[in-house]
Amino acid sequence: MKKIVTFLVIFVLVIVAAYQLGLTRLLTDFNQLRNLIQGSGWWGYLIFIALSIFTSVFLLPGQLLAIVGGICWGGFIGGALTVIGATIGCSVSFVIGKYVARDYIVEKMGDSSTFKKIERGVRENGTTFLIFTRLVPVFPYAIQSYAYALTPMTTRKFTVISFLTMMPACFIYSYLAAQILHDGFSAKLFLDLTVAGVLLAGLSMLPKMSQRLRHLSEEYKK
Repeated sequence: MKKIVTFLVIFVLVIVAAYQLGLTRLLTDFNQLRNLIQGSGWWGYLIFIALSIFTSVFLLPGQLLAIVGGICWGGFIGGALTVIGATIGCSVSFVIGKYVARDYIVEKMGDSSTFKKIERGVRENGTTFLIFTRLVPVFPYAIQSYAYALTPMTTRKFTVISFLTMMPACFIYSYLAAQILHDGFSAKLFLDLTVAGVLLAGLSMLPKMSQRLRHLSEEYKK
């Protein structure tokens, strides 16, 4: 109970402070966010990762971070920093949900359709379902982390799978943002968008293909 109360107090205080201090406006203002990170020198790397973790844990808007990362540092460094921050953030959320605020989350999310779908998906398909929902954002990433914390999945497995499955999108968003900055909306950008779309669509099919192959293997063994 003490852990739950402490978590709730900190969570509420951080959310209120984020709104009062203008952090939420910063996270949704592209130019302001870009200027902050670019004007911070080497500290910009740490600020970027910290913001990625912060938005994940406290369910704040962080959609612009991958784009800003790509524009500030290019597709490779921006993508790497994005996936590092996102992985740490979702892992922290998972640990909080599993070991700190589990009872509260069960009470608040246990009857929600999102949790029920995730719980059923993990029960029926195991890690394949996590791979699918990371590659295809059926549910918001931040909410997924807390919901998966209520399943039997281990922290290590959740972290590794989240890292690997979030990596393609993080690098693609950062790379495309860098391309737009340098070349504008060109024929090459259109080609890159097409390739990225095909790549993400192909990756999203891997869990289903893996599941089918596993079923075929089990039937063959019988």
